[in-house]
Amino acid sequence: MSHFQASRHSDRTSLQLKVETREATSLVVWSEIEAERQEIEERTERLRAMRLARESKAS
Repeated sequence: MSHFQASRHSDRTSLQLKVETREATSLVVWSEIEAERQEIEERTERLRAMRLARESKAS
């Protein structure tokens, strides 16, 4: 009986470690995605400002 309980406990611990690893990886990935989005937004704003400046000089 104790063998099965230890086995279940071990599986539960293993499962919990997998979940924690998955969550940590997910947080890293989402933070990288957010950083990329921020960079794209900043680049878009900069390009838009350059285009508007060029258009205002042309008019």
